[in-house]
Amino acid sequence: MSYPTRGRTRANLYSGRLTDHIAPMTDTATPPAETAETPKERESEKTLRIKWRTSLDMGWTVIPSALLKGLPRLHIGATDLATLICLIDYWWAPESQPWPSKRALAERLGVSQKTIQRSLKRLQDEKLIVSEARRSASGGQTSNRYDLTPLVKRLEAIVADMKQAALDAEAAKRAATRPSGNRRKGI
Repeated sequence: MSYPTRGRTRANLYSGRLTDHIAPMTDTATPPAETAETPKERESEKTLRIKWRTSLDMGWTVIPSALLKGLPRLHIGATDLATLICLIDYWWAPESQPWPSKRALAERLGVSQKTIQRSLKRLQDEKLIVSEARRSASGGQTSNRYDLTPLVKRLEAIVADMKQAALDAEAAKRAATRPSGNRRKGI
């Protein structure tokens, strides 16, 4: 049995929160898991509402800070980032990679389909996405599916490096505040 998500925002598809508004159908085969919300999650949503007010009513998309902070390491420009953010916005369920048409991406960003095609090519060349051709029931080609797993893996590596850099900086700071003759062994 399929449980369509029409009428639910992407945000409440997972959290059951925010208001129900129009959202596209997805091919999710299982209902969203209902989870108990923690006080921290309630506080996070409250903070989001204070910051963004009613602009969240149509849903929202999570953009990891590592994506923005790691831009130089990802070797992508502004158009490629905008294209990537749009792909992320179409990624509604973890098990279902996005498949927007180049035309839909171009209309959303206000650029030509050729610009989107070049941007998707650069994202593939940087090994941030994998494009997979999809076929209709009649055998004709339809919009591509874009696997974002390579992006997630690259961001995980960036986060690991950032965490290690923070630990190294903290250790250096601690070492700098101790007199050189009074350093403890093993620290």
